[in-house]
Amino acid sequence: MQKVYVISGTMCTVDLWQHVFPKLKNILPIHIDITPASSFEEINKIILSVITEPAVIVGFSLGGFSAMNFSIHFPEKVKKLVVVAANTDGLSDSEIQLRKSTIDFLEKHTYKGISQARIQQFLHPDNHRNSEIISVIKKMDADLGKDVLLRQLRATSTRLDISQKVLTLNTPIFFIAAENDALVNPKKLKEFVSKSQKGTYVMIKNCGHMVPLEKPEELASILNLTIN
Repeated sequence: MQKVYVISGTMCTVDLWQHVFPKLKNILPIHIDITPASSFEEINKIILSVITEPAVIVGFSLGGFSAMNFSIHFPEKVKKLVVVAANTDGLSDSEIQLRKSTIDFLEKHTYKGISQARIQQFLHPDNHRNSEIISVIKKMDADLGKDVLLRQLRATSTRLDISQKVLTLNTPIFFIAAENDALVNPKKLKEFVSKSQKGTYVMIKNCGHMVPLEKPEELASILNLTIN
């Protein structure tokens, strides 16, 4: 069995992968919980505490950015990366502004859980009323709660552009993009990967940002091909 270390996104738990993990073949997924971290330095320490040998790391969204950032600092610890729905150039100005206003609001008010409008930002329009997916997103959000949300927003909103450093990595990287991702532009990501000697680009069609929940079978198939 091939050990694979999996890192989730903002306000995501291992529940994110509930339909992916059972479909993996000859792969033992080990979930790394980065929610206690207050900075990218702390995220690196958490990953280091779990990984003992050059590893295969799969990262989704914030987890994908974190996996790439870890690889830049500890290239000897990584033998392959799979980055799902994440880019290298940090967050858009609009996303940074949204996060700042969310932090300001949370510091003064009770958190009532992730809004329907925010959930819809993450999903393909076909899934805006998908009660199963929506319930998983709401459960992960409720399980982690306001304190984790504030900590993650403060810790990870100021993301440096790591594009040039990622291009110099001597590690195979598989970038999995989603055609209808409102947070990570798939065309821009494809352009970036085309500059990389070690990068491979795969796009999943009819899918929003939440790839592990929206297209678990396709994602598992890609992971089975790229990891084994």
